[in-house]
Amino acid sequence: MQPTGVSETKGDGMRRVIMGVAALAMMAVPVGVATITLAPAATAGGASITCAKLSGTSSGPITIKKCSFKDKQNKSLGGSALKLATGGTLTWSPSGQTTIVAQPTITPLGQGSCKPKNTEYLTTGSVTGGTSTHTKAGDTFHSYTCVNNTSGKLTLLKGTTLEL
Repeated sequence: MQPTGVSETKGDGMRRVIMGVAALAMMAVPVGVATITLAPAATAGGASITCAKLSGTSSGPITIKKCSFKDKQNKSLGGSALKLATGGTLTWSPSGQTTIVAQPTITPLGQGSCKPKNTEYLTTGSVTGGTSTHTKAGDTFHSYTCVNNTSGKLTLLKGTTLEL
């Protein structure tokens, strides 16, 4: 079952990726484990990018890949999960362009539609700046992320994309 408001269209992946990153950062925070998947909020701007893969751990680096655009200079987006939980900078590879996100809202949903021994998180937030040609200040992100309760491994909820 796909969560309400989750889009599977290309162009929404980047938003989900950002949310996945934010959720990962929350997992390393003593307050609790969190995973972020980015998706566009229902605003005039909407989602401009979707990414289909999120990898990493809640206490380490994360990588967002398989985005809806073809650009050899911006193949993946990466950063620190901990830093993203409080807002921070993601860097595109290999270009070095950046996407800066504000501290997201992370909502734990229990096991939700994740595999056993995982917790599902809904993450929403906004882009505040950066040098990326694919994102801009005012863009929103949204995602559904699964965080493994033992290893902290982060993945997007099956059948969803990270929207940015």
